[in-house]
Amino acid sequence: MLRLLRQVGDVVNKALKYALDLVQPDVPVLEICEKVEAFIRSNDARPAFPVNISINEVAAHYTAKRGDNLLVPKTGLVKIDVGAQRDGYIVDAAVTVALGPVFTNLAKAARAALEAALNTAKPGVRAWQVGDAVERVIKNYGFNPIYNLTGHKIERYLLHAGYVIPSYPDKSASQSLSPGDVYAVEPFATNGEGYVTDGREVTIYRLARMRHKVFQPLIDVVSSEAGPLPFTLRWFPQIDDATIAMALKAGVLHGYEVLIERTRGFVAQYEDTVYVGEDSVVPLARTLDLL
Repeated sequence: MLRLLRQVGDVVNKALKYALDLVQPDVPVLEICEKVEAFIRSNDARPAFPVNISINEVAAHYTAKRGDNLLVPKTGLVKIDVGAQRDGYIVDAAVTVALGPVFTNLAKAARAALEAALNTAKPGVRAWQVGDAVERVIKNYGFNPIYNLTGHKIERYLLHAGYVIPSYPDKSASQSLSPGDVYAVEPFATNGEGYVTDGREVTIYRLARMRHKVFQPLIDVVSSEAGPLPFTLRWFPQIDDATIAMALKAGVLHGYEVLIERTRGFVAQYEDTVYVGEDSVVPLARTLDLL
């Protein structure tokens, strides 16, 4: 498993590096998403979820819509969150681009928090101890972590497998990291209050049911490309918005609301996926090497 995860991690590393070159002021977000997803597919992998390009106060869950006219701003913070999978084995990683010097420290805080988390994470360490390291670093930079966003355990074909890694010493996250575990570690730092709320927009979906008499054609089409993992309507031009709305109402689909810092603070994110070995953890996407 580790060998395959390393291979997928290499794809994610290269995809993020490619995305960093694409993120320039006035470039369409749609263009970045489509090019990076195509890059993943050209490297014998599939997107584990749509490429997320979340800007400024948007913390997560924004991918370009069909016909999206959103552009990268001239100044601000741009989070690039990329996931790839082969045979259901997933690596998930993210970086932040600071456009303008005023935002550099916020991006540095998130990066330093990830570095502290990776240095703390070892077999036998409890998840809340990793969160303690994250909060200490972000607070030292004068910012807040996002308290209601967490890292997450990953299993085959399952991005969020129950256990979490918080960004503060939340003692309810008492599980120990165990050999063979795979976790996405993703600190978010903000100059806002430190909590996200659901926005009105949904740009990412997931199949919530694999059998339904009325919606089986939709399920079959989506499953053939995305399986049980998240997807975007961009991948399925044959599915219209009205069908999606009905499938959501019927509980066939789950929609992920765009997440926004509730005081409209700007948000930075860094993320890597780690494999827990016998003596240490292995960063699979090597995110810290990118910036």
